[in-house]
Amino acid sequence: MKIRYYLLDNPVTPDPNDRRAQVSGYEVVTEKELFEYITRAGSAITPAEAKANYEEIIGALEFFLRQGYGVNTEFINIRPLIPGVFRSDDDKFEHGRHRIKFSARLGRRYNRTADDVKVEKIAAPSLLPLPATFEDVASSTVNDALTPGGVASLTGIRLRFSQDDPQQGIFLIDSAKKEYRVERILSHTGTQVVFQLPAGLAPDEYALEVRVLLKGNKDLKTGVLTDRLTV
Repeated sequence: MKIRYYLLDNPVTPDPNDRRAQVSGYEVVTEKELFEYITRAGSAITPAEAKANYEEIIGALEFFLRQGYGVNTEFINIRPLIPGVFRSDDDKFEHGRHRIKFSARLGRRYNRTADDVKVEKIAAPSLLPLPATFEDVASSTVNDALTPGGVASLTGIRLRFSQDDPQQGIFLIDSAKKEYRVERILSHTGTQVVFQLPAGLAPDEYALEVRVLLKGNKDLKTGVLTDRLTV
């Protein structure tokens, strides 16, 4: 299997000819497929042993994270974060206004694995909004976390929409398919939108969609951020 990508304008560099790659979807595997691979024909590990060892590893990570540690292994690196606004130098951590989150990155073993992945260039979709980079200001993360009520920035292509039209805009969709529309836009261009996230986002994983009605079109066009975002 190859990772498919297409090229977009790169707004970060001053050269107008520069482009950046956008991954065009990918298949995912779940724990079920992982266990099937571990216990494939010829393996000396039974499904029960695989699941037991998996639970031990996950439990060990959870134990140390609960103690306030970060975790650095060749598989994964995890560090704690404290999103939220502190009102002054004398302000203290308060549940409800502040929270603990963890930022996770793949370790060096998987970074080496990336060198072996095959890629395939494809044509870019036409006339669709293309959200590419979501930055959550409170947590200082990119394409990762959501901070309810916090400020965020979305960059991409064809992001211009009419906020007065309730069908258009930025939408967050949770795992139960409930939609939350972004109501407060702070600044807005065709390549960047700065906005305030809905305050009522519950802990979950969210898809981000940009819905626009392009000039001369009667049907909405929808662009989806490749990564899922987590509260």
